[in-house]
Amino acid sequence: MIIQSIEMNNFRQYVGKQKIEFSTDKEKNVTVLIGVNTSGKTTIIRAFEWCLYGKNGFEDPVLLNSDVRSNMHVGDTQTTYVAVTFIHDDMQYILKRSFTYVCSDRRTEGNDVVVTLNKKPDEDLTLEYLLQDGQTKTNVERNNIEESIDRVLPTDLSDYFFFGGERISGIANRADLSKAVRGLMRLDVLEHSRDHLQAVAKKFNGMIDTSGNAAAQKARDSLETYKKKKAVLQENLQNAEKERDYWYGKEKEYSAELSKSNVEQVKAAKKERDRIESSLKREKERLEACKKAMVAAFNMRPYAFFGMPAIKKSLEILEAVKESTESVPAMEQESIDYLIHRGICICGTRLDVGTKPYELVMAERRKLPPEQIGTVVNNYKNKAEGYLAGSESYCDTVGEKYKEYRETLRRIGQLEDDLKKQSEMIIDDTDAKAIEDKRREAATKYKEAMDDYNQINADIGSCDANIKNCENAIEKYAKSSSKNSKVARYIAYAEKVLEWLIETYQSKEVIVREQLQKRVNDNFAKMYHGERSILIDEKYRVKYADVTTEESDGLKAVKSFAFIAALVSMAKDKILDDSEMKLGQVYPLVMDAPFSNVDEIHIDNICKILPKTANQVIMAVMQKDWEYAAKNLDQYVGISYTILKDRDGDGKEIDTSTHIRKEATNV
Repeated sequence: MIIQSIEMNNFRQYVGKQKIEFSTDKEKNVTVLIGVNTSGKTTIIRAFEWCLYGKNGFEDPVLLNSDVRSNMHVGDTQTTYVAVTFIHDDMQYILKRSFTYVCSDRRTEGNDVVVTLNKKPDEDLTLEYLLQDGQTKTNVERNNIEESIDRVLPTDLSDYFFFGGERISGIANRADLSKAVRGLMRLDVLEHSRDHLQAVAKKFNGMIDTSGNAAAQKARDSLETYKKKKAVLQENLQNAEKERDYWYGKEKEYSAELSKSNVEQVKAAKKERDRIESSLKREKERLEACKKAMVAAFNMRPYAFFGMPAIKKSLEILEAVKESTESVPAMEQESIDYLIHRGICICGTRLDVGTKPYELVMAERRKLPPEQIGTVVNNYKNKAEGYLAGSESYCDTVGEKYKEYRETLRRIGQLEDDLKKQSEMIIDDTDAKAIEDKRREAATKYKEAMDDYNQINADIGSCDANIKNCENAIEKYAKSSSKNSKVARYIAYAEKVLEWLIETYQSKEVIVREQLQKRVNDNFAKMYHGERSILIDEKYRVKYADVTTEESDGLKAVKSFAFIAALVSMAKDKILDDSEMKLGQVYPLVMDAPFSNVDEIHIDNICKILPKTANQVIMAVMQKDWEYAAKNLDQYVGISYTILKDRDGDGKEIDTSTHIRKEATNV
């Protein structure tokens, strides 16, 4: 299937008829549509899904353009359609799906006009193809259209070829991918044939008439009993298989964690962790010492430090009244009283009452004990000056201690970060023992589940043997009966063909699984910048060879791209070399915002793979993502479009009206 074009008429935000032609060039096989958010990229992908399969993925089920709808009056009809033109098996097909809406009510609510349409629009679906002359059109009957499309690209497989960025991450993480793989590889043809022959053989067996023979009749009754028992056992086998796989995975997970504790570099990491722990302990002890030193420095005469402004002020005042406060050292009032009583100073000057010398001596007397003014002042001055002298370095000392405390605290923080990093790298003995216990328990559970699985398989084998014995008994009687001999030949023929089908299916499935694993790994190695490998289990589930419990959306997307690229390449390559199965099919990749969860490095790598893997790539991307993708993808672009919102008279974008502009074709 190669898509030539899509035409939309009044579909969602695409007003009127708008047609997009896609590159069908084998070398330049990429068509890119670049648009901003909400411009209509996703609408194009969903237009394909609606036209091909009738899927309506919009929140608003009405597909008619809202501007066209708002202009409808009661009784008016408007049609929206999507037509897809494609090539399949060298024939051109045109598929067109349309909805015709009828306006049933129109009213005004405030400033808004509300138009109500018929709940179920009239649907029309047509499929026509051109004959070899390229002119004659032939219509496919309506009842056969869905079956015809399903042969081109089955609905069950459409999610792998038409998808958006929000879906890409989960594609390879689906629980069971076997249906998709078998469908693409046409193994489902063999499956259907096998199932059909099994039903035919069962029907023939039911036609054997055993009413004339008691042993044959007993064998028939037992046959039904064993078949019912086998059906129950097969269901139990599936549950046992799930249990077995779960515990196998847990054992591998714990083993992967445990392996971290067995390498030399982990021992070195443990040694480094021990060193960091010792350093951390010393720094914490130093922190306590710094804290004590800082508190001691702070408690060292803090009153003097905080009282410094007041003390300095008081000393300035005392200096100003120095004359009235200074006194003769060691002199007391009694000494002055003796001189006054004697009437003569020690210098020989007369001290008569009322004279100047007398007044001066009496002024000196007032400064001496017991009044003690001068002494108290002098004592205060001496102490205050001592406080000041001892407090000049107080602030610097406390500051230094605080800086030392903060520096130690910073070193502790750094060491704790280093310790955490080292701890994440290693598993110590205690952790290893706990993980080993879990691993051992998982191994025990796995063994028990495996034993159950094997026992159920053995029971199924026993049932098969009993079923075979019953069938042989019935067949023996059938051969001896002329009435049943013809049916017996039919049964033998059906069983031989069935045996061949089963062997063929199993041999081809082995090839498919091996090829898928090889191609997924090849793609993944080219896309992913890390070191991981992929395993494909018996149900085609995509798993990592190295067990991991965490997986980012980006890594999921890369894994899904690797898986899809492998599917596409296998679909177009005749890996089973069987022309009768019509392998070698061509499928397009139609994607919306495929790189939304992928970083720049992975975008580069993915863009190197996709054009070489798929026959046709159609992608709607954001401008910012295209800037990264263009580096490796631009050389493969055959046609490029820009998706633009229309603007009103004021230049404002209109959300309900979008058009597509074709850009210059790459040369």
